[in-house]
Amino acid sequence: MIMKKHSVKDLIKYIPEFAAITVLFAFAVMFMLSYQKEFSENENRVLASCPAPSLDGIFDHSFMDSFEDYISDQFPLRDDLLSFSVIASRAEGKKEVNGVIYAKEGPDNIRLIDRYNKPQNADKFIDAVARLKDGVTSADITVMVVPTSYWLYEDEMPKTTLNTERPLQKDTLKYINDGIDNLGASTKVNMVDNIFDRLTDGRKAGLNIFYRTDHHWTTSGAYMGYLALSPYLMLPERKDLLSNLTCISDSFYGTTWSKVVDRSVKPDTMDIYDSPEWKDHLTVTYENTGESFNSPYNRDYLNVKDKYSVFLNNQHSLITIKNENADLTRTDGEEHRALVVIKDSYANSLIPFLIDHYETIWVFDPRYYRGSITEWINDHPEVKDVLVLYNLSTMDNDRGLGAIY
Repeated sequence: MIMKKHSVKDLIKYIPEFAAITVLFAFAVMFMLSYQKEFSENENRVLASCPAPSLDGIFDHSFMDSFEDYISDQFPLRDDLLSFSVIASRAEGKKEVNGVIYAKEGPDNIRLIDRYNKPQNADKFIDAVARLKDGVTSADITVMVVPTSYWLYEDEMPKTTLNTERPLQKDTLKYINDGIDNLGASTKVNMVDNIFDRLTDGRKAGLNIFYRTDHHWTTSGAYMGYLALSPYLMLPERKDLLSNLTCISDSFYGTTWSKVVDRSVKPDTMDIYDSPEWKDHLTVTYENTGESFNSPYNRDYLNVKDKYSVFLNNQHSLITIKNENADLTRTDGEEHRALVVIKDSYANSLIPFLIDHYETIWVFDPRYYRGSITEWINDHPEVKDVLVLYNLSTMDNDRGLGAIY
């Protein structure tokens, strides 16, 4: 047999194929040898593990779906590859990558804003509040739904990224407001409808209302939420609290940033409200662990990426906050000693502003609490105020929404 000789030119044309095969082989070896992580600190979520094959899983395709999730989550250099793809997309001039909109706050500060999609669960939320209203016998209910940064910083976003699909956030909140107003008067339900104005006022005053790299509001934004909420809970407004804010970090990258891993974006600073009146008078107990502290903040989280969890020590099914030095003064002259908060994570940075007003605050997270919140409230007649606080985007995706009551 005569071997056909290949010219250098013939061999050169195969170099891209050889290179691709080599890279794929290298990644395959890295994947097999690399340590399989259980948790992504960057994304703050549990990563998919390798699924066990089964005949049922193979035939109904669930095994392949789970295996694809596993490969995606455990792929070597996943964050670096994501960062590179974002850089490439930005170089092409794209203003939105992976559902994250690039908006300008200033010459050197980019604001990352999560895409806001048409809400699906407004009726489910209204229904949950209705059942709570029907079940609670001795407390007033106040509902505050907080808009997202997509609404507040719309003027900073490129026009090509604006969502013209209705209903928009104001429309949705009006729909929820009207739905709650029509629940009836057997138990009083207040819908906080001045939240847009308060957040707008705060921005006009130069406050940074939402983090630039995270979907949560800042402590300044939560303070404006507190001012919006105060008249509904008959609380005297304390307009001096911003002077008590303390910066605890200048290196916070939030959940929105984790979707792009763009290191050209500057990190956020984080502040907390820490009242000097709490010293020796405050006890914060996490009922699921039994741990008690004298602060609503866990500064250990400043050492990890998930710094927002410094507020109320991440997520807990039930938290008891007792303040022996609370000022119970109310604008209506009544005396309300105890408050129940039913919430998502947005409330975590607002609750510290309420601590000064109540001897006891019980904080429920319906995603984790397994009992009936309504029955619990009725078993504690000292509770006169119930606050339901959700972010508009979280409200639409929260798996615990149906457990509010």
